Amino acid sequence: MTHKTSIIILTHNQLPITQMCLSSIRCYTDEPYELIVVDNGSTDATVSYLKSQADVKSIFNNINLGFAKGCNQGIEVATGDTILFLNNDTIVTPNWLTAMLRVLYGDDDIGAVGPVTNYASGQQKIAVGYDDLTGLNAFAHEHGTRHAGYSFDVRRIIGFCMLFKRKIIEEVGGFDERYGLGNYEDDDMCLRVLNRGYRLRVVYDSYIHHFGHMTTKILQNANLGGLLVINREKAREKWGQDIHSLIYKDPVAITLVLPIDEHTVDHVKVILPQIQQMAEEIIVLDRGADASVLAKVLELTSKVVKSGTDTPEVWWSRIVTESTKKFLFWMNPAEHMSADERRKLSGIKLSLHDQVDAVSIQLQLEGGEPTTGGESSIVRRNRIVRRDAAFQWDDLNDEFLLESEGHVESSDILITY
Repeated sequence: MTHKTSIIILTHNQLPITQMCLSSIRCYTDEPYELIVVDNGSTDATVSYLKSQADVKSIFNNINLGFAKGCNQGIEVATGDTILFLNNDTIVTPNWLTAMLRVLYGDDDIGAVGPVTNYASGQQKIAVGYDDLTGLNAFAHEHGTRHAGYSFDVRRIIGFCMLFKRKIIEEVGGFDERYGLGNYEDDDMCLRVLNRGYRLRVVYDSYIHHFGHMTTKILQNANLGGLLVINREKAREKWGQDIHSLIYKDPVAITLVLPIDEHTVDHVKVILPQIQQMAEEIIVLDRGADASVLAKVLELTSKVVKSGTDTPEVWWSRIVTESTKKFLFWMNPAEHMSADERRKLSGIKLSLHDQVDAVSIQLQLEGGEPTTGGESSIVRRNRIVRRDAAFQWDDLNDEFLLESEGHVESSDILITY
């Protein structure tokens, strides 16, 4: 499938740099694309130049509205199914976009990708073998050939070049405009994408030259150091703690509790492959399962708790003792989570913090139609609980009940029968 990419570039003076950037895009972009340039109050010849470019869709702001606002303006007029945010102080090289699109659409759970470069923080910066721009393309070709097809997961993509599936932006929203002129809006976006369970990847065979210091020059009058401090605090106020600690935190581990009985043989065959992707540990609650079913389940785990005639309080106590992970997740064999819902679960595992007692999940009741009384067939129940929270089990409704008013997170995961 061919994808059209909307390339959104912000400008604020720096006309010669912008011209080099646009020229490189026109020369080295083989994929369908459109150019969208948002000018943030340039006072040089940038505005008149942009007005003369027939292939550029331009937006002109009277003042500098900042990176986030300008990018969001570009999103509003973009028509591509892929959205690229690119600094104007960059020069692209052959195969740059083709390589990134290959990785971006290589898996449904990849939300955004970025290239490698000579100037950036984090894992996207690489050592380069050229001293001036005359050697740029030769280096990019040699590097791309040597690392063809290589990419890797990261937790953070730097805002000088970020390529998103449009549907991801529609799901998580555009850049947060609270960050004003710039800094931390790219981290904020990355965290939102991660918390929805999407992956971020660096495309190692896509190389872009980044001048880098040009943005710093623009922000000198705005006190760059002060802006970094202010925006870091804005991010902390929004997220409740340092944003980088959240980006790089380890996902919580869960113990999946799977009840099985004599009627679950067909369901178990369906759910087993899903479980392996969802949980770090599995405990089986044996409620009289057929030996063949139990044998199949034991290929995944040796931890089995037999309920027998015990009350829920008794066998839950045994499950809590047997389990070793921070959260417990109850799932019946007859229930089903789509690949998209399992992706959302991985996002929840990344975003959960120690103060959360339980997570409520949407359940699609059997039949999928509203009840005769007109009520929705979708209900919410607490199906994930922190192992050391004070809870009891509602065996009738398959739900964790907190013994005191606790912190319950509401997810949009949908489990169906």
